[in-house]
Order: sequence, then structure tokens, then C-alpha cells
Amino acid sequence: MTYKALKIELLEVVGVDHSLRAMRLPFKIKDWRPSFQADLKLAAGLIMRGDNHAKAIRGIEAYLLFKMQAGWMMQLDQQIVGVQTLSTSSTMHNELRGLRGNKLAEVKQDGLADHVYTRIAKFSYQALRNMYLSRLQHHHPDWKILCDFVEDMPYFKHLIYPEVQT
Repeated sequence: MTYKALKIELLEVVGVDHSLRAMRLPFKIKDWRPSFQADLKLAAGLIMRGDNHAKAIRGIEAYLLFKMQAGWMMQLDQQIVGVQTLSTSSTMHNELRGLRGNKLAEVKQDGLADHVYTRIAKFSYQALRNMYLSRLQHHHPDWKILCDFVEDMPYFKHLIYPEVQT
């Protein structure tokens, strides 16, 4: 069995403008002409007040492509709030085609540890923030890879980790 490091690709980030607009709805300020920088500052302040105040970042979604081994995939599957798996690669439709019954199960189980799965999933920015904060000091190297990846995402310092602002 050989460890193969997690690989992540950012496919798209959507919903930033709509979510920031929704964030402003409770604030009925006369003649307020919002600016993107002002919105990011307001969002950062709300995020620092906790998940109930940071609800606008639930609407900001990142589509990510993962290449990962089964062990870490099982850990990622524990992250269910704000995460939607769209599809994962299948050995049954590719290299195990034609096998049936117990033989299929045995061959699939034998190669489980070394197989690299590809998955596309959608994560809310709130889910990414929660994973980042809870896994930043984790000992598994794939969590470190994920946290480093999240640090490079658009608006990280405003919408995922505003604590770094001065």
C-alpha cells in the first residue's frame, strides 16, 4: 500500500454577489450604496460573530475536484453540513467491468487502499470555514493539503478566515 497525497482543483466559486446582497437585507440603511469592499468588511464582521450571523456565506459555493484515496475520502464524508457530493469515480464501471457477486466484492476490496478516487463536490464557504478551523492542526497530511488549498481560495481573508485581519 502506497500513500498518494490529496490533489484538489477549484472548478468554480459562485454566489458571491447574491450572498453579499442577501447579507445586506437586514440593514435598512437609508441611501446606502454598497460597495464590494464595504460588503466584504461587513461579512468579515458578521463571520466573527458566529455561524448564525455568518449565514450569508452559506450561499457562496465552491465546486471542487478531489483526487484522493479511500481512507481520506471516508474522513471527508464525515463533513456533511454544507457539502454536496455530485459524483465519485467508479471502479465498477471501469476496471472491474464484467465481474459479479463475491468475486466483484473481493477484487474491489483488495484494491481499495491503493485506488485513487476522483470526486466533484460542492462546498459552501461556511462548510469550508468550519473544516478549515477544525482541521488546521490535524495530523493527517491530506487535511493540511486541504487547509493550504482553502487559504488560496478567493476572499479567504474576508469570507473564510477574517480573524487574520488587523
